[in-house]
Amino acid sequence: MKHTPAGSVSELLEHLHSLLAQRIRFSSSAWKAAEARFSARRFAAGEHVIEAGKRVCTVGFLLQGFARYYYLTPSGEEFNKSFAKEGQVLSCISSLVAGEPSPFFIQALEPCQCLFLEYQDLQELCRLHPEWGELVRHLLEQLALKKERREADFLLLSAQERYQKFLQEYADIASRIPNYHIASYIGITEVSLSRIRRRMGYTEINKG
Repeated sequence: MKHTPAGSVSELLEHLHSLLAQRIRFSSSAWKAAEARFSARRFAAGEHVIEAGKRVCTVGFLLQGFARYYYLTPSGEEFNKSFAKEGQVLSCISSLVAGEPSPFFIQALEPCQCLFLEYQDLQELCRLHPEWGELVRHLLEQLALKKERREADFLLLSAQERYQKFLQEYADIASRIPNYHIASYIGITEVSLSRIRRRMGYTEINKG
């Protein structure tokens, strides 16, 4: 895991700029127009970044740590929707666009450092600077691709194939995610995941 400065907002912004520059080349004017609009926040492991039932008005950029998106049923059962790692976004599109309460939670699985941007500020930046509009388009395209591929995985792949694909997609953090969270994400029980791991030659260790 890369070290992210935990000090000044300016250091965090520099780190965010370097992450986003891997996708979009910002002009100095486009970046400076955004800098003062960001706010920083740290989350302890287990703390919620977003809670289901509440409206979301910000877009968060994860700079350190990783988090999970999950649904909670009325009976108290949890289903992991996705994981987010460094450089990815923490938000809820249906809440931002339609003003609906978030249907899911986002929870830090390790201490997380984030920078947040109000959605209305992001909209204004998109109107004034094409680079920000390009970034939003890129993020939405990646989200759509991920959703389409995940739906196909559940229809076409076996549980073991889904696990192997998870290991590829989250290679840099997979060893730090508890097996029960992984099992929930790929739609099987933890016992079934243990069987798959044994078939694949893994030695079971308790990851929390």
